Amino acid sequence: MARVTMKDIAARMDVSVNTVHKALTGKPGVSDEVRARIASLADEMGYRRNANASSLRRKDAKIVVCLPSPAKSGRYYYAYLWEGCRSYIEDAPDVGAVFENIEYAFGQYAIALAGILDRINEGEHIDGLLTLAPICPEGTALLKEIAETGTAVVLLDGDKPQTKRIAAVVSDYAMAGSLMAEQAINLLRGKQDARILLLAGDPQSESHALVARAFHEYLRAQRAQVRVDDLCGAHQQEDRLHEELSRVLNTARPDMVCSVFAVGSEVLADTLVELGMVGEILAIGNDLFPESVLALRRGIVNNLVYKDPFGMAQAALKRLLDFVLLGERPQSDVERGMVELVFRSNLDRYATAAHVQVTG
Repeated sequence: MARVTMKDIAARMDVSVNTVHKALTGKPGVSDEVRARIASLADEMGYRRNANASSLRRKDAKIVVCLPSPAKSGRYYYAYLWEGCRSYIEDAPDVGAVFENIEYAFGQYAIALAGILDRINEGEHIDGLLTLAPICPEGTALLKEIAETGTAVVLLDGDKPQTKRIAAVVSDYAMAGSLMAEQAINLLRGKQDARILLLAGDPQSESHALVARAFHEYLRAQRAQVRVDDLCGAHQQEDRLHEELSRVLNTARPDMVCSVFAVGSEVLADTLVELGMVGEILAIGNDLFPESVLALRRGIVNNLVYKDPFGMAQAALKRLLDFVLLGERPQSDVERGMVELVFRSNLDRYATAAHVQVTG
């Protein structure tokens, strides 16, 4: 018979897990009547406290959120991971945990992890860590060492099981690439010998590579009569990407340009406006942020692929807290986030859900 959890009790009582947690651990914020009803139901259901669960700690659990800085190019995507985390914490202010946010600049991921590991080795107790999946061997090794100290690790935006993480919440990059390719076929229907330029992002980025690969694979599977050329360009390379894109648009003149990443999407919109090619070249971008929302609203791009970083961050933090505070291991190691195709007709709804604030 499955072990009864606080989540089971909350479902029967029609209250939040946080309320059950407060009631059963003696924390304030619950009336005596509700506390007694929850305790009675817990006994009736056969609930037994997990002696190893962090919900029984005498001190609040320490949770570290370590993500890229939302400044500069991080504002396109990582800012919404941070916003999702902050929103989740604000909605549950008394969950029995204290939070520390660590922002690092691009290229400083391993340095940030090394700093966390040093603190643990010096005697600091860190119960949980939420961070991006590593893309380098050094980061993978550091995360594994952190997990082996007893710190629960949940990964965002990718997965590396060898880090001994308890769970990962990732974008469905294959779906993102396939959606973009399917819409490209729809927009190019009836066009003979169509040519697509794919802004394929950074070849070293797992997320960019997965979206680009799925885009190509979908077109091949559908036997689409289109030619696709890739143009690579990483974060921090907007100027170079802009120059190269301008050259290609002025010479090769593709029928459509698609971007697998946020920075490329803004560069694409800016370049089309600068060259006076809006409406002449079809365009599909990725991610929702103020500039991309305006580009779709003004008809500069035809569609956007939305990967919901806000919701993914909330789901990842919930998994981490459920494990650290309640001793509940996720039923599945990997949770895939929502991926949607956004049109002008449904843009406002998705922009609101994504917490994107647009002026102009």
